[in-house]
Formats: sequence, structure tokens, C-alpha cells
Amino acid sequence: MPDIIKNYTAEQLSNFYRNKIISDDVGLTDFNEGSKTQSIIDSNSEIVSSIAMDFKEGLVKAIPTALYEGLGFSKKPAASAIGFIRPYRVPVMTVNYTGAGTSAVINSDASTFSASVTGAVSDNFSFDYASYPTTNNLVEAINALTNWTAAVINNASTVEIFQYTSKEIIGSKNYKYQDGLDIALTSDTEIIIPEGYSVTIDDIEVLTTSENTLLAGETGVQCAARVVLPGLDGNLKVNAIDTFEGKGYINSVIEGISYAINDSSFSGGRLEETEIERAQRFIETINGLNAGTRLGIISAIKAIPDVRSADLLPATPTKGTNTILVDDGTGFLSAELQAEIEKILEGDPDDIVNYPGKEAYGMDYPITVPTLIDVNIGVAITRLPSIDVDLDEIKIDVQSAIEQYINTQKIGADVLVSEIIRVSKNSNAAVYDITVNTPSDTISIAGSERAQTGVGTGGTVSVTASIATSI
Repeated sequence: MPDIIKNYTAEQLSNFYRNKIISDDVGLTDFNEGSKTQSIIDSNSEIVSSIAMDFKEGLVKAIPTALYEGLGFSKKPAASAIGFIRPYRVPVMTVNYTGAGTSAVINSDASTFSASVTGAVSDNFSFDYASYPTTNNLVEAINALTNWTAAVINNASTVEIFQYTSKEIIGSKNYKYQDGLDIALTSDTEIIIPEGYSVTIDDIEVLTTSENTLLAGETGVQCAARVVLPGLDGNLKVNAIDTFEGKGYINSVIEGISYAINDSSFSGGRLEETEIERAQRFIETINGLNAGTRLGIISAIKAIPDVRSADLLPATPTKGTNTILVDDGTGFLSAELQAEIEKILEGDPDDIVNYPGKEAYGMDYPITVPTLIDVNIGVAITRLPSIDVDLDEIKIDVQSAIEQYINTQKIGADVLVSEIIRVSKNSNAAVYDITVNTPSDTISIAGSERAQTGVGTGGTVSVTASIATSI
């Protein structure tokens, strides 16, 4: 950039002052280091030089900003993190199966509590409630069996146990999201979790974004949620909210709901767009100013605050049709976002300046979301024996980092094993080594797809942690 204002260093200004004093012959002759004359000259030179440099830097920054604002090219605002919150009620007991069977299902009727195991019939059991009148009695009987464990959470009459039919235990997670099936009470009726259900942790409020239903016999339900305030603080780690453990509190009191927890991380929270990012987006926008071009359409859609990534599939599904893919992180397309994109494409005759229209005449532009690809990740990490960091803390940090990496991927972006390793190691300084068991190689994501993982999605991130035995 050419000089807008000529700046001088403190040393140059000091020489200017000295030469001026000498040429004016005012009688000051001591310019040695430490003299009063030289100290006055040096202090003024440093102040003037600093002010001039600051002014020039501010002016250089202000010129492109004035250009952007004059053209209405505002920064994209900070964005809120999204994830899932699980409101739940505490069960009467939990049951876990550890045998070799391929399926283990619980059956409960008015008089009997039983299990049927596929592939290991010797692990079957059946208990008559008449002989085991309380859940304490039933749990003791189950724990006496091989390959079965149970725990009492709330002691109650066994006849109150919910009547389950073929309820699978293997792979089930209990109310603390550990292995094991929650056994609920018959009185656990259906509960509606409304949109706007509110939970707070450290002044960070989380609201559910749609209504959901906790079914009778179930203890919890995953509810899509968004952090109210945008920014990085909303990228919550796994179990950052756990009201059972005193981490956060529920604002929306619903009869029957006792606690809330986030079993996976929240991701996507970001700061306001930087000047460098805005400059790059400005260049993309200028390059795509012509209506009907792929770059012009995509750059205009990506400028919408809630849009995380977008793409255009030409001649899809047929010639004369260009499908627009839009991702706001949720996997859904709200009516408001749909309407805004349609205005950008079609134009608005009442606001032609902001919505001149981008679509090519005679072409159709259906708007849809990318196909969500559930990704399963399995990693094993080790910690040095000399490092005093809790293994569970490391596991949470690693799981959170992997989920946030995958769930902020753009449309068509592959899931890289090298990135899984990098974000895992960077998540906690105590991570000594990491092995990625699943996947064995890069997961390829097509141009019409986006990767996702974590509870509420169908994907899982499994982290095991141990202390290294050899270094």
C-alpha cells in the first residue's frame, strides 16, 4: 500500500530536532546522552513517533472498513454453539449384562421380571415379584447371577416397575450415560419437553430448539439445543452441564424432570468475523458479482449469519436444475432461513439494493440440506505415570475435541484420521499417545454430505484411557 501519511522513527525525529536547534543557534550545545537537552528531544521524539504510527495504523484499518460499511458489507456476527441436552428423571434401578450373548432383553409384566439372552441361554433369568417385593430384593438376586449386575437408585415396590417388553440391554446407557439399562416406574408417564426448556451453567444459558417427548418408561430424552449468547464460551465440553453433580441448574421446572446433562459437546460457537475473514469473503463476493454464477450464488448465501457452509450442485437432479445445499449446523432448514435464501436467489422488488437476485433465468434452484453422515470414532489414549491428571478428565477433553472437530466440518469435508489425532493431543497436555481404532483411514464425505457425531445424531465417540506402561 502506498504511503498515506509519512511517518518517522523516534531516532529520525530526534535528529530533526537536534539539527533545527543547531541551525537556529539558540545557544544549546550539549547533545550528549543524558543531557537535559537530549532527554527533552528524545522524549518528545518517542511520543510524536508513537502517535503518528498509531494514527497511520488506525487510518489504514479504517479505509477498508469504511469501504465495507459504505457498501453494506457488514461483518458476520458471532454465532451460537449447538448441541443436545438430556432432561431426565431418576430410575428405580439399573441393570447391566456383561456376558457373551449377542442380545439380552428385559421383560416385565404384572408379576414377573425376566431376561432372555440370545447366544447364551444359561444367562436367562426370571424372578417372581411375590418372592422379591422390593427393588432392593430384586437387585440382590440379580447381582448373585453370573454376567449380571444391578444397582438400586430408588428403592420401591417391584410391582411398580414399568412393564417392559423385549427391552434390549446391550448397548443401553443409563441415566448417568454409563453402560446399563434404566428400569423406570409404572407411574413414569409421558412428559412433554417444550421448545425453550432452559438450563444454565456459569451464566451460559442453553435453550431447547424444538419440542420433544419423554416417553413413559424412559428416563431421559435427547433434545436439540442452542446456547443463547454467541461466542466461544458456548462450546461446552461433554458433561459441562450435569445438574445431578451440581454443575448448572434447571430454569424451566417441569414436574417429573429431576436433572439435565449434556452427554456430548456443544460446538459451532464462534466470535464475530475478523477483518481478515471479511476481506477474504469480500474478494469472493466481488469475484462472484455476476448473477447466475455458482460463486456469486454461494457467496451471497454464505453471507447469511446462520449459514455455516453452502454449496451448489449443478444439473442436479436433472438438467435445468441446480440444487442449493445449505448447512446451519442443525441438519434442518428453518422456514426463516428458507425464505431468506429464496429472497437472495429470486430478488425482492421492494428491496432491489439488498436483494437484486442471483439465480439464472430459466433455471430451478431447489434448496435443501446436506445428507448427514453419522460417524463413529474409537480412540485409545495413554497418559504418563508421572503426570497427575485424572483419566476421566482426559477422556472428556478428547471426546469433546473430536466431536467439535467433526460437527463443525463443512459440506463435503472428509473426516481425517490425522486431524482426529491432532485435536485429541491438543485437547489436554496430559495426552501422551493416541491410537485411532476407528476409522482405520480417512472417511470420505461426498459433496452433498456432511459428517456428524455424538448423542442425538446416531454417531458415537468412544474414548478409552490408560496409563502408559512402557515409554
